Amino acid sequence: MNSKAIYIFPFYTFYAEELYKNFNEFKKEDVIFLATTLYLNILENLIGKEDKIDIYCIWDESEKDRLPVELKNNNHKIIFKDLSNKKIIFEKLSSKEFLSYKNNVIVFSDAINIRTSDYEQYFNLLNIEDESLVIAKDKENNIAVLGFNNFSEEIISSLVLSGFDYNNFLSRIKSCEHFMHIVNDVLLVRSTNHFKRLYLELSQKKSIEYCSQRMHERFTHLFVEYKDLLK
Repeated sequence: MNSKAIYIFPFYTFYAEELYKNFNEFKKEDVIFLATTLYLNILENLIGKEDKIDIYCIWDESEKDRLPVELKNNNHKIIFKDLSNKKIIFEKLSSKEFLSYKNNVIVFSDAINIRTSDYEQYFNLLNIEDESLVIAKDKENNIAVLGFNNFSEEIISSLVLSGFDYNNFLSRIKSCEHFMHIVNDVLLVRSTNHFKRLYLELSQKKSIEYCSQRMHERFTHLFVEYKDLLK
């Protein structure tokens, strides 16, 4: 077992009505395709790191039959849980997985612009004796990544109770003494407006650092399908 772990965590189940409402101009199958592509993009950026980092793919237990073939890999550990109850999921992880590693990083699967080198930086920042947190957030102060060492129940409880909102989270951990490292402007793709920003993001040459040609092609399929939304 490695000393470091990453958990790829869907914020929504891919079949959640709330997710469909956020992309109400999209066909349901295209919402699922987008959510799956975002998830696979994160996983692809971690390929080759399994000898140093244990990778956990969190997947909704009701969607076992829809598990992408890319996740059926012995190098990744798959955890099936009811994604509609995040509190229970984090309690389960807190009782076993989080305690088994020195450094843990949770990344929500709808984050896009995180490079392989960013993960290395997260773990470097956590690799100290003192209690430390790494937080990456979007422009709307939604937490996209949370990394921690020296597991604390208060941190995980505060994360869940905050609704994964950065400001709310901070207000709940005032009693904790942690070195905090904040990264801004990660993009979370959770609505049509975010989809428009995704298009602009992937139009930049630097996007190849975190989105391969294969993934670009999957996203481009959607950009072509919904080109009228991008005008």
